[in-house]
Amino acid sequence: LTYETTSFTIQSGEPVRLTLQNPDVVPHNLAIVRRGTLAKVGDLANRLIAEPDAVVRHYIPDTDDVLVYCDVVDPGKEFSIYFHAPDEPGIYPYLCTFPGHWMVMNGVMIVE
Repeated sequence: LTYETTSFTIQSGEPVRLTLQNPDVVPHNLAIVRRGTLAKVGDLANRLIAEPDAVVRHYIPDTDDVLVYCDVVDPGKEFSIYFHAPDEPGIYPYLCTFPGHWMVMNGVMIVE
């Protein structure tokens, strides 16, 4: 229940290809969120367990604080997303929003 890469640095506005490879035995995803919202989005993620459409939404909380995300990745699979880095430099957290995972499964994207 950890990401192998817990931080990476990119340039503002840079095109990015991010691939989540899941070597674990349980599903995971990855959501990059606004600066300073890790705990807020994590709390919303934990509450998804009670929502009947959570699986269809790939366990992504319904909030504008999620900037980009990848779908849930099953064990032994991978999924890539393509996006442009935020224009504003700073530290942007990322987390697995599968309920209960975010507190140990998170990291930061540093935008310069």
